Amino acid sequence: MDGLALSNVLTSVQFVNAPSGHRLAVLDADEWAGLVEWLEDVEDQRIVRAAADRLRAGPEASGAILLESVWNEL
Repeated sequence: MDGLALSNVLTSVQFVNAPSGHRLAVLDADEWAGLVEWLEDVEDQRIVRAAADRLRAGPEASGAILLESVWNEL
């Protein structure tokens, strides 16, 4: 998160009560962007782990395409 620790972002959240009575969380815009980036990284890591598990099964079982086949189609 560009040098920002997740724990720092989470502890920097400020809460306000809206006129409707809802409790709202307020973050600095840069911290919000960093939090979104961090969440995207976590999601990417999950996708990579899932793909790695599938690929460990081997090329045929995973449905992998041979690189030579791809080059021939280009």
